[in-house]
Amino acid sequence: MESSEKPQALEYILILSGEEILAGRNQDRHLQYISSSLTPLGLLCRRCEVIGDKKIYLTKYIRNALTEVKLVIVTGGLGPTVDDVSREAIAEATGIVLKEHSTALAMLEERFRSFGRKMTENNLCQALVPVSGTFFPNPNGTAPGLVYDKGKKIVIALPGPPRELIPMVKTNLIPFLQGRLKLKRPASSRSFHFCCIGESNVDQIVREKLGGETDLTVSLLAQLGLVNLTLSLPDDNQESQERLSRYADTIRGELGTFLYSETDETLEQTVGELLKQRLDTLSVAESCTGGLLGEKITSVPGASIYFLGGVISYSNRAKETHLKVNTETLRIHGAVSRETACEMARGIQSTFQSRWGVAITGIAGPEGGTPEKPVGTVWIAVSDPNGKAFPFRIQFPGDRDAIRHRSCIFALDQLRRLLLKIDPHSTS
Repeated sequence: MESSEKPQALEYILILSGEEILAGRNQDRHLQYISSSLTPLGLLCRRCEVIGDKKIYLTKYIRNALTEVKLVIVTGGLGPTVDDVSREAIAEATGIVLKEHSTALAMLEERFRSFGRKMTENNLCQALVPVSGTFFPNPNGTAPGLVYDKGKKIVIALPGPPRELIPMVKTNLIPFLQGRLKLKRPASSRSFHFCCIGESNVDQIVREKLGGETDLTVSLLAQLGLVNLTLSLPDDNQESQERLSRYADTIRGELGTFLYSETDETLEQTVGELLKQRLDTLSVAESCTGGLLGEKITSVPGASIYFLGGVISYSNRAKETHLKVNTETLRIHGAVSRETACEMARGIQSTFQSRWGVAITGIAGPEGGTPEKPVGTVWIAVSDPNGKAFPFRIQFPGDRDAIRHRSCIFALDQLRRLLLKIDPHSTS
């Protein structure tokens, strides 16, 4: 007779190796990504630790972790320099010897040939692979991922740079763990991505509408201007899928105007797809954001199909010269105003002959504010294909970086709403 008890999720410990994280020079981007990638597979992170680039400490913490869990994941420290100690520390902690692997060496040498550079001798350590385990190829860097396989215990080392780690998690780590640990998706889940709404507002709606569902797991993650919501049920069957579909209808009905994606699309990807579908084009005029909006838009592959260009009009003279903002508008209303934002949006639209124009002008601080226009005051305007401008004023909290990032999120959302013919943000 089969037991009715559900299998417990497998736990792992994540160790981030890097003195630069402890020193505050770099921000951790691994915990959230790895945890959100592995949780749907039934792998739960018991603990995350940040360890400096000292072999003795890293070895100690890996050994301790292996006494608690069957899976340890280490990020960073796989390069060729003296402070890259993860490879040797894991070997010492697991007792698994490293040996030069001919395929790993050939891939490393080819990588350097593609750079047009001669490989120095210190790079040879990146061809060392555990004799018990395997390695993950790294087409985006020189250090492969390493798997130290002790049978009942596994330690996996991943490269530190996100541009190397993220593809490796998708292409190598997840398929490896699914095969090696015989993982199955333990739950049904739906994700919802919102912008320009507070986490507490989303939480309140979920509590009011879905709070009585005792077996429903709700996960909320807030970022600058964005909120991600995941709803999960314990079983992956037809009944669960039907229930999640009903929940999704409820969420759309209550929060649909703020919902920009139910997949892994970013807001800039969503907006780009809408522009492509309509065969529309876009140009942007930026003041306080200093090119950040253009950077976000062009981070999407294929953005050249719809994005024509932008102008960073930081000074009043630049606004007048490149965007044809009227001198009297600036004198009477100032650079941070409804009138200036609208003229900037129409001006960039005219300059690039794009169907849509987006403008941002504001006071990002920490200086420059006044009682009438304190730091965080931002005007956003979108000009549609008919030349009608939709202005939007908002007062953002936070420091300079937060204000700049939130401004871009709200500008993209204003454009998204107009493309979808959703009521734009208030112009008050």
